[in-house]
Amino acid sequence: MANEAIILELNAAADWDGTSLTALNRDAAIVTGRRYYKFNINGPAGVLEADLGGLFSPVSAKLVGVAYSSWSPASKGRVVAPDGAGTFRQEITLKPTVQYVMMFPGDKLAFVTTEDRGPLTLMVNELTEADSVAWGLGHGPFTMPTRFRIIRQAGAAFVPNLGAVWQPAFTYDASTGLMVVTDDGSGMIPASSLCLYPRFQGCYVTLRYAGSAADGHVHVVDNLTRKSLVVHPAGLKDVEWSQVFYVSHDDGIALEATPAAPGETMVCDLELAVVHPSDRLHGRYAGGL
Repeated sequence: MANEAIILELNAAADWDGTSLTALNRDAAIVTGRRYYKFNINGPAGVLEADLGGLFSPVSAKLVGVAYSSWSPASKGRVVAPDGAGTFRQEITLKPTVQYVMMFPGDKLAFVTTEDRGPLTLMVNELTEADSVAWGLGHGPFTMPTRFRIIRQAGAAFVPNLGAVWQPAFTYDASTGLMVVTDDGSGMIPASSLCLYPRFQGCYVTLRYAGSAADGHVHVVDNLTRKSLVVHPAGLKDVEWSQVFYVSHDDGIALEATPAAPGETMVCDLELAVVHPSDRLHGRYAGGL
């Protein structure tokens, strides 16, 4: 780093609430050695502006170490984007050990604490170009599992119908974090409708039915012949997750289950995770398959 880190010790009179704007001003701090700033916060505390009390440029990138005096798993910290929609880039569980988060220009810090224990300490570094590159090289991109939900109308069964192609029009539901559709269709769902990655990578898949008669099956379908493998021949219990299986390229999935009672709504949840090209063969080789 071009300069030493600046330390902020934040002593709030009550728990941080995660939403209240925190009145922080560098002129009110007790300063030691021009690097250690101690703030006593008597008003509401919850969100810190991007300039962190006027000590930093609001448009600089910052690497911030965060430490709190409690091990409570309910105490959280977030880096909140300046988009006005409450989007957060990162969430951490606060603890006495130092954890680092990255702040983009305009980002704010939000904190929630559940026991008024002691100071919240920040160790702040404004990043140079070289610092940013070093951070980026150590923090590559990652993919998240994706969860889909198919909701049936009252009394509609899932029917495999292997000769047909079914492509549910999923949409993202921000309130649940799911890709959701209400659809009574049937047939083979192409892997490309579910694996939101390059199709040669493929996906691991698990699923469950809710509201079923404990007779759920899932078919892994070969697209060319429409032959299928039933993953759970004996049927899944209601709300039981299936074993994990694999699809890629032009494979398909077909669903089969009946409602627990006439006219009852039924749901199928599918969770998928990307498989990188060599990982699946590594696992099969290690397992002697």
